[in-house]
Amino acid sequence: MDAWLWVVVAVLLVVLVVVLARRTAVGRVDPTQLLLDPTLMAQVRSLAESGQKVQAIATLRSGTPGLGLAAAKAIVDRMTSPAAAPAVPQTKTQGVPAVPPDIAAQVLLLKSQGEQIAAIKLVREHTGCGLREAKDYVDGV
Repeated sequence: MDAWLWVVVAVLLVVLVVVLARRTAVGRVDPTQLLLDPTLMAQVRSLAESGQKVQAIATLRSGTPGLGLAAAKAIVDRMTSPAAAPAVPQTKTQGVPAVPPDIAAQVLLLKSQGEQIAAIKLVREHTGCGLREAKDYVDGV
């Protein structure tokens, strides 16, 4: 009887490990490979601003494979907040050209996923600003 008990416990542990591993793998996307389509972002913004946040999140997730629910919700919430632009003191952002809204959403997503370096690189690629200015911008998001 003891042998069967250990077999059952071992099988349950294996199943638990597999379920947990699969759960953490679902919804992961490599943030450095994420590019949000401007037309998709315009559609999502339109839905979000008209009060259809759930539909906006669903549209964003369907158009961006691998994007998690929490990240999509954060992007949509950021679009509909009164201060959609990052609130950074003006002294810190001197030298940083205006960041397009779709790029700002990508920066927010990258930062929320702990990918600050990728976010800084994205800001630099799309604005042409220096490293210090891009870092200050990302820190302020």
